[in-house]
Amino acid sequence: MFIDFLKIRGTTLGIIWALLIPLLYVFAQSVLIREVLIGCFLPVVCFILGFYAVSWAVHRPLRPFMIAVFGGMLVRLLLIGATFTLLVKFAQFHVPSLLFSLIGFYTLCLVVELYFVNNRIQYRGEVQE
Repeated sequence: MFIDFLKIRGTTLGIIWALLIPLLYVFAQSVLIREVLIGCFLPVVCFILGFYAVSWAVHRPLRPFMIAVFGGMLVRLLLIGATFTLLVKFAQFHVPSLLFSLIGFYTLCLVVELYFVNNRIQYRGEVQE
């Protein structure tokens, strides 16, 4: 399950980067490229670690599963928020570029994770019936 998730995540990120590269080429500013790379890297790392916890909890009863899913989302969001604050304060990143790339990639990662978990739960329910 975890490997399938990584494949879907890699495919989705590949498509997004294929669409972003021409835009980044047009706006060839090193500030913008740096922020977009950090904005992609941070949510992807957080969601890979978080999905590992979700894949552990998928075969557990409903309560531990929900704690892993929603608690993991909260912890990841807080970690990304704290890292954003530290990057802006100490590394002098361009705030709008970093903020919009973080929001975009966080939303993308969240949609892919929820889509994947929803499909796995439906598949598990069909197999048990």
